[in-house]
Amino acid sequence: MEKIILLDFDGVVTSKTYTWKCYQDGARANIYGLDWFDPDCIEALRRIVENTGAKIVVSSSWRDLRMEQLKRLWEFVPMPGELIGTTPIWILTKKGAIEHWIKQHPDDRYVVLDDADLGVENQIRTDPYTGLVVEDAEKAIGLLNK
Repeated sequence: MEKIILLDFDGVVTSKTYTWKCYQDGARANIYGLDWFDPDCIEALRRIVENTGAKIVVSSSWRDLRMEQLKRLWEFVPMPGELIGTTPIWILTKKGAIEHWIKQHPDDRYVVLDDADLGVENQIRTDPYTGLVVEDAEKAIGLLNK
């Protein structure tokens, strides 16, 4: 049995508040030209990984990037945890892709981190303005370690 974090990016490890701050400060364009990764959100994710040993599966729309690009991104940020894959890109809805992944991995314990209400089990819904916060991390740790 593996412990898995099904991870959305926008609104989870990026936040509208931090992106707006970067924009106002005139920060240089980031990798892939997308929202800036919020250091506080990354630390909350690190807290989950360090307390559970969970591995990461990208469920974000960023899963359209090839694994080689995602792994470079992982090193560039740097992101915590081991990136082991993505949900299927051939399933058009995020919910459908997550449900498919869950069916394919019935023995794994998982948590879904997303700012959209997906209506899936074990989801922790983040606020897109703050992204992943310590309280969300503690809930995720509880689900993964139960």
